[in-house]
Amino acid sequence: MSTVRKIFLARPCIEDASLFIAESSFGSGLDMDVVCRILGELKMPEMRCSTKLGVARFRLDNWQVMIYRNGHIDIRRVKDVDDAAKAIEMVGIMLKDGFTG
Repeated sequence: MSTVRKIFLARPCIEDASLFIAESSFGSGLDMDVVCRILGELKMPEMRCSTKLGVARFRLDNWQVMIYRNGHIDIRRVKDVDDAAKAIEMVGIMLKDGFTG
């Protein structure tokens, strides 16, 4: 897995203005066939994954995570940049076999 580049707190969450939506990138693409298989094996809550669209969504702890084929990641319900970095690190570890570069 490539290291995470920058993390941006894009905007407050609609359902709780004290939480944010964070955006970042892993710096490499994802093989969505592998990602969907991994997420299915882990039985991630609220998981939806489309290899055709190149996107996966799931819940991890209290975060709502969306990852894209190009390596972009959005995390909803983060408290701050450190919270987002923790979520991104956890996702990166879970999906380490799904990175393409």
